[in-house]
Amino acid sequence: MRSRRSVREYQRKGVSLRKMFRILDAGRYAPSGANQQPWLYIVVDGEKLKLRIRREAEKVDEKFHESAPSWLKRWLRDQGITLEKRFLTEAPYLIVVAGFTKAPYWLESTWTSIAYMILAAQGEGLATLTYTPGSTSFLNDILDIPREYSPVAIIPVGYPSESQQMRKRPRKRLKEIAFHNKYGRSIIK
Repeated sequence: MRSRRSVREYQRKGVSLRKMFRILDAGRYAPSGANQQPWLYIVVDGEKLKLRIRREAEKVDEKFHESAPSWLKRWLRDQGITLEKRFLTEAPYLIVVAGFTKAPYWLESTWTSIAYMILAAQGEGLATLTYTPGSTSFLNDILDIPREYSPVAIIPVGYPSESQQMRKRPRKRLKEIAFHNKYGRSIIK
């Protein structure tokens, strides 16, 4: 967990299906509200399909970026995050994760499943990104996902490019986020 980083540049090196099955299998073991397991995963590896997803994602993100608050625009720029989503066509696989919106706690449960998968990918020596386009409904159309499922993320899976710097990201200290019995009473003495 400590070494996992979000990766936006991938090698064009293939990933074995065995590794992908282990990642997907990890996701299905996530806890879920009322044990509804409201998630579904669509694995995408077709080049034309990935390109179509990329083009639509770039379109919806352009709208999102235009309406984003100035602080977020600055942060995106400082992080080098642009409208170009090459990772959607570079990574050998995309996992599109959607949740069944009629299930209790569907969104929380689906994100827990995503967390299991990205940690499993890390364990397989692979890199991921939990990419959330500004709008996801285009995925229902492109991938024939029923309307009662809402796509929540696209997870590129692959080997990080050699130029991808795996720098350490700052983390809040435990005493800033963990409290004893009530907010403000640090659990750390």
